[in-house]
Amino acid sequence: MQPTLQAVYGDQSIFDRSTLDDPGLAQALPGVIIAYLKSDKGTAAWRAMADEYRQAIAQQFGPKAPDPAALIAIPCARATATLRVMVADGVKLLFGTDTPSNLGIGNPPGLNGRRELTRWAEAGVPLPRILRAATLDNAVAFGLATDVGTVEVGKRADLLLVGANPLDTVTAYDRIETVYLSGRPLARASLLPGR
Repeated sequence: MQPTLQAVYGDQSIFDRSTLDDPGLAQALPGVIIAYLKSDKGTAAWRAMADEYRQAIAQQFGPKAPDPAALIAIPCARATATLRVMVADGVKLLFGTDTPSNLGIGNPPGLNGRRELTRWAEAGVPLPRILRAATLDNAVAFGLATDVGTVEVGKRADLLLVGANPLDTVTAYDRIETVYLSGRPLARASLLPGR
C-alpha cells in the first residue's frame, strides 16, 4: 500500500497563507515563484481559489455549509487513522508521493515527499519502517532490488548522505548533506532553486 497523506494535508494550504513562510518551501521552489505568490496578483489568485472552494462547499451543503477549512481537515484525519490501522495490521507500506496532486501549494515537488515522511511518523509508523519503505521495499516491489534499494557492492549508488540517523528522528531527512547519483556526489547546495 502506498499511503499519500500529504496529498490531502497539502490542500489545507488553500486556507493557510502561512505556508508561504515555511522555510522548506524556500528550498523547494524558486524565489521568483514565492515572490509572485506573495504579490498582490498572487494573493488575488490565492483568494480566488479559496473562494471557488468555498462556493463548491456552499453548493453542496447549502446555507448550513461547514467552514471549508474545518471540512478539509476531515479527510486528513481519516487518512491518518487509516494509516494507523494499516500499521497495526502489518500492511506492507511503499513510500511515494502525489506531486503535484491537488489545489494550493501545499505539495511542492520534493518537499511533498519530505512532508509525507513526517505524516507517517506522526501517524506512528516506526522510523525503521519508514526508511525501509522508501528504499528496499520500493526496490523489491518494482523488481529492482538487484540494482538498488540497499548499499551493496555492485548496486547503483543513488544515495542521500544525511547528517543525522533517520532511525532516531524523522528530521534526519532535513539534514541532507550530499546526494549521490549513480555514484557521483552532488553537494546539496548545488541542487537548491536558483543554483
